[in-house]
Amino acid sequence: MSFNTSRKSRSDAEILTHEGGRGFAPSAAMELLLLVTGSLFSGDTFYERDIHRKDRLARLAEPVTQADPEFVAALAVYARQGLGLRSGPSALLAHLFWWGPTALAREVAKGVWLRGDEHLETLAYTQAQGWKLRKALKQAVAERLNTMSPAALLKYRRRGRSVSQKDALILCHPQPKDRDHALVYEYLVRGPQALPEAQAYAQALLEERPTWERILSEQGRTPQAWQQALPHLQGLSLVRNLKNLHGAGLLQDPEARSLLLQKLTRPEEVRRWRLFPYQWLLAIFQLEALSTSLAELPASRALSEVKAALELALEATLPPLPLQGPSLVLVDLSGSMFSNLSQHSEATYALAAASLGAVLYRRTGGRLYGFDDDLIELPYGPEASVAQMVRHLLDQGGGGTCLGHALQQSLAGFQGQRVVIFTDEQVHDDAETPLRRWIRAGQGRMAYLVNVAGYAPLAIPEQGVVRVGGFSERLLALLPLLESQDPVAWVRTGAWRALA
Repeated sequence: MSFNTSRKSRSDAEILTHEGGRGFAPSAAMELLLLVTGSLFSGDTFYERDIHRKDRLARLAEPVTQADPEFVAALAVYARQGLGLRSGPSALLAHLFWWGPTALAREVAKGVWLRGDEHLETLAYTQAQGWKLRKALKQAVAERLNTMSPAALLKYRRRGRSVSQKDALILCHPQPKDRDHALVYEYLVRGPQALPEAQAYAQALLEERPTWERILSEQGRTPQAWQQALPHLQGLSLVRNLKNLHGAGLLQDPEARSLLLQKLTRPEEVRRWRLFPYQWLLAIFQLEALSTSLAELPASRALSEVKAALELALEATLPPLPLQGPSLVLVDLSGSMFSNLSQHSEATYALAAASLGAVLYRRTGGRLYGFDDDLIELPYGPEASVAQMVRHLLDQGGGGTCLGHALQQSLAGFQGQRVVIFTDEQVHDDAETPLRRWIRAGQGRMAYLVNVAGYAPLAIPEQGVVRVGGFSERLLALLPLLESQDPVAWVRTGAWRALA
């Protein structure tokens, strides 16, 4: 430390990325956008501890909400409905109830609290900031509780969390809208001391229809229990439990496998599951690993059959992309990108970025490269499967983040009009100069930069490139809209709804 400090103001001081390359400070609104859209807020990341990431959210959201509550409101709804995120939007809503107009906050709550426990996230965040619960927030939560079905209230009890459904009832005092809600409220608040009528009603709801969770909790994780649970598995619960189904012998059982394949080969149904591409790919790679460990040929063939169905399901969920002409797609495969999206996820930022790059390449053609210290070429054309492309890319990376070097190599001879980069922006070298040179050299050229990790500073200034944050495949379908507006304005105006 020194008392004889530099005459340079903070704004004039040199800004470096985490890796020591030339960096650029984002506006507060842009930094908040990237942070919220690129974060699950669950566990440490490569660059930040979890507590520091959450502190940064609070430091950013406070002034931005005070200055521009309408943008924060639009960002919360976009992150929730456009990208399928939950924790960040619920936290932004807490800031709106504390700093913003209460009428706006109550309206936004209807677009953010879509699942049965998201109002609990807002309450927990409010308490974590040391704020009192404003009357408007209590009223909004009370209204939300009364609009939820009694079954949903029981499903999302969240016992053992810092704020449970019981806590929400005690804090917000909803007046039950009917007898059923009154009985469930009684059961949630008083538990074993609830009136016998309330206990009987709640128990009947819990047993109303068998679910895979209830079957397994009652019978244990036996092969017989998994056999009974299989018809009730769908969406993420099905994909995540394929390893368990294999362990129970069901993937080798012709009847059980036939039921599973029926679920996976209905395009309309799998599209409704709204899984991210990386979630499909995790299951595909897991089955590949299991298959290589099997000595029995019939068992290996059974797994291959299920894996092929997963690949078809993934292909069925890929979004249409109204983009004309080939793309140059660059996927950051540096060491930092191989950190997990959250402490509860096996997926990495590299997996999410590579899956988005492969999807875009499939749709537009052109060229797809990975990069770390060097450019990583892909030996496949766009007709290859997404899983094949992603598998190759992930096997190659792990070095530094030399985006400038990758741009210099890959842009040479590229005749298309579009460059799309998936990265965390923490580069070693100068990425701005080669990209700007390419943009200026031809009319109508566009550069998109997708920041998948939400960390600042930026590798390239906001102006002159189209920047967006997150790791949802829904971003790809929205890229054309970004050409006409800056991302902050694009979120504020709700233009994303046109293709979401």
